[in-house]
Amino acid sequence: MNSKNISCSRLLTCCVADQWLALSVEELSEVVTPQVKTVIPLAPVAVNGLINLRGKILTELDMRKILELPERENALISRTIILEAGEGFGLTVDSVGEVIDMDAEAFERTPDSLGECWKSVCHGVLKQKKGILIVLDVEKLIAKSISADCTSSVSGVR
Repeated sequence: MNSKNISCSRLLTCCVADQWLALSVEELSEVVTPQVKTVIPLAPVAVNGLINLRGKILTELDMRKILELPERENALISRTIILEAGEGFGLTVDSVGEVIDMDAEAFERTPDSLGECWKSVCHGVLKQKKGILIVLDVEKLIAKSISADCTSSVSGVR
């Protein structure tokens, strides 16, 4: 998502560790319930494993691990957002909200006060009546999840 089409974007809202996030609908395919995973030995820590979604093999990435947050208590209530482009990725989040139309006037660049981990995957923020939505950059999320930054153990999670 770039600044040229920011005024006409539709966003899917989702929640991770009580923080509401948003992803551009144009970059998404569907939302699915937890799938059976095949663990990949020595994979980066943010990679939950491989899933088989109707014959298509996808790499499932965990948003909590990408954002260096504690593991979720109940994985059965999570949802996986299937990404449209690329090799095939799914992003596991705690819950999914709704699709909203983005108000360009409510959009602001990434605040300097956001932590480095958040800034590394953030496109900007969207002011809402209920609070702030962090608008995520899907390409940055994937790059961070498979980078050396995410290969350390989860024990260092805040």
